[in-house]
Amino acid sequence: MVNIFKIALVNPGPGEVLSKGRIVANADHIYPPLGICYLSSVLKKENYEVQLIDQAAKKLNFHQIVNWIKNQDPDILGFSTLTASGSGISAALTSIEIKKWNPNIKIVFGNRHTNHNDYRILTKYPEIDYSVRNEGEFTFLELVKALERKESLKDVKGLTYRDNGKIRRNEDRPLIKDLDAIPFPDRKALNMEYTGSFGGLEFAPKGFTSMVSSRGCPYQCAFCYGKRNVGFRTRSVENIMKEILLLESEGYKYINFVDDNFTVSKKKVIKLSRLMQKHKVDIDWICEGRVNQVSDDMLKEMKRAKCRIVFYGIESANQRILDYYRKNITPDQSVAAVRKTRKAKIPYILGSFIVGAPGETLQEIYNTLKFAQKLDIDFPVYNLLGTMPGTDIWDELVEKKILDENKYWEEGVHISDIDPNGVSTEKISNLILIMLKQFFMNPKYILRTTYRTTTSSYKFLSSIKVLTHNIQNFKDFQGVKSFWNPDNV
Repeated sequence: MVNIFKIALVNPGPGEVLSKGRIVANADHIYPPLGICYLSSVLKKENYEVQLIDQAAKKLNFHQIVNWIKNQDPDILGFSTLTASGSGISAALTSIEIKKWNPNIKIVFGNRHTNHNDYRILTKYPEIDYSVRNEGEFTFLELVKALERKESLKDVKGLTYRDNGKIRRNEDRPLIKDLDAIPFPDRKALNMEYTGSFGGLEFAPKGFTSMVSSRGCPYQCAFCYGKRNVGFRTRSVENIMKEILLLESEGYKYINFVDDNFTVSKKKVIKLSRLMQKHKVDIDWICEGRVNQVSDDMLKEMKRAKCRIVFYGIESANQRILDYYRKNITPDQSVAAVRKTRKAKIPYILGSFIVGAPGETLQEIYNTLKFAQKLDIDFPVYNLLGTMPGTDIWDELVEKKILDENKYWEEGVHISDIDPNGVSTEKISNLILIMLKQFFMNPKYILRTTYRTTTSSYKFLSSIKVLTHNIQNFKDFQGVKSFWNPDNV
């Protein structure tokens, strides 16, 4: 029996009104929004009618997403919102328009934007009825059931809501201990084909999806959002393998593991890789890892299991900055990790580099950008450091009265835009453009990439095309990407 409530879930886009470039920095590598896919699975298991839309991937403008919602005519409308992507503002503007059309629709915000901004969101936007904090699967389900039965909301853990004109914040919901108990994400409900691309290289023209094998990270990086709010839990290898086999049966050819840190446990990675080999899984995959968590054995098994790209958080060439970030790594470990990955013959290595930390000097910024050229990596991802509510750097700068949280809570801010002792955003951006050109136009890099491309089954774009794409991407979006640590679940 289908429940009476109709539910629509939206992964919002940046919206036409947001024209600040950096808002859509991730448009080049859009992944399936697993958060609303998990919600859909949980809700459908309870026989609710659910419709999903990925506004960001479909590139729907404000009027198109409003019309889609009107056509669905849901009882409950949920938005998965992030702070720095601008999707929180986009969703709020859409909510205003929808409430004009139908004041009876219940509007719910979830995902990371709500965890530290729940009061601000409900105060600024009376059109938004509820904020679901932290992991939303079971909080949202309980909210839907309570609304359907017209019951009190006081016992729904993890919920912020209005009650007779007052904003009430229920106690936090404990993190989900058994991730295996959550049904696999409802990818089919998105009804669209995703492709995998990054910085001008196309690594999965079709049959691409994303997946998580864990939530959170046990490390303490100062710029990271997840470590304070998500904890760290992992799915069993058997449960992960079951989903991989399901994806293979559904025709997927490429998986991006979007874990904050896929290589936390070498034992787990080796076991999973060997299981993939045992089942002869014909899927290529990509993952993120830490440079202090590599081993020859692990990398060899990953290669045999068809790992094609490893993305390392290298971040800085300066130990002072790494210590400020609390990365607990050294530049020498980055060099060693890249060398071991090359030795294991994993085809492509990407590296993330973050510049513009509070008080970081121009020389230190140059050191990091130059370090990327010295490493034997295929693609550098240069980022301007930004911060948002829920990170240690945000709290530090608020305490020092460098950052006005009332001004920046809704979008976050580049450190270089507010740091009186730092290098200006314009100067850093210009330097990054110069170093990008140097990286991709280096004759050794061109020869090396040409050789690897011609001897690999992967047919990536040429170095010149990648260079052009990355430079234009940085000009348009100010290079902002991974420092925002966007939520993938």
